[in-house]
Amino acid sequence: MRGTVRMVDKNIYIVQGEINTVVGAIKRNARWNTHTHLDEERDPLLHSFSLLKDVLNNITELSEIEPNVFLRPFLEVIRSEDTTGPITGLALTSVNKFLSYALIAENESRRNE
Repeated sequence: MRGTVRMVDKNIYIVQGEINTVVGAIKRNARWNTHTHLDEERDPLLHSFSLLKDVLNNITELSEIEPNVFLRPFLEVIRSEDTTGPITGLALTSVNKFLSYALIAENESRRNE
């Protein structure tokens, strides 16, 4: 019995990598060091990334979702008064990477076809 191989858009992996980078930095930060898994569900920043991970795990093309869906958690980190400068910098770097790799422009152009 052969299983079907699901081809996943490499751009999804790019976004997932950036999620891991930013979430890892948030969790290493002293403010979040004492948090439990239950606290992560209640923390709006971590919860937002968790929801995005779920979305990305259920699609095969990044173009299946609007750019604001994968940008929102990163923008929330940038706007948050609770994050440190280095964490904000990582989120800015992630957004810059999405722009540099044309994840946003590519996604938008596919919608207009």
